[in-house]
Amino acid sequence: MDITVSLTAEEVAAIGSAEAEGLADWFDTALWGLAMLRTGEVCRDEGAGTTEIHDAEMDTVVRDLDVKLLPRLAGIRDAAILRHRELGGSVGSLAAAMDVARSTAQTRLEALENPNPGPRAASSRAWQEWAATAQQD
Repeated sequence: MDITVSLTAEEVAAIGSAEAEGLADWFDTALWGLAMLRTGEVCRDEGAGTTEIHDAEMDTVVRDLDVKLLPRLAGIRDAAILRHRELGGSVGSLAAAMDVARSTAQTRLEALENPNPGPRAASSRAWQEWAATAQQD
């Protein structure tokens, strides 16, 4: 099955074609990893049919998801939460969008707005900035 992600020229300009290609590749890895976990096999080995999963395949899945994709997704999410607030969104509507209790949404928002973040939050802020900054090819 082929899955196509279509971007407008404006979206490509904002994201950057290299960045979009990297993200698409890491999304692909997520689906590939999910299939391997569910089947117990590597189904993409060119011409060999299916093969046994080895740690090398899981290395790729873990690296692409944990190091590359998840921090970027968290940055996009956190930047979206802050932009929601900037646009006048209420904590109640944020809670509904997040499918959490109002108090949970308030706590997450306050953590993102904290002017004195710890080391982990500083990394999060870097990914928020990445998400909100136009990329250049």
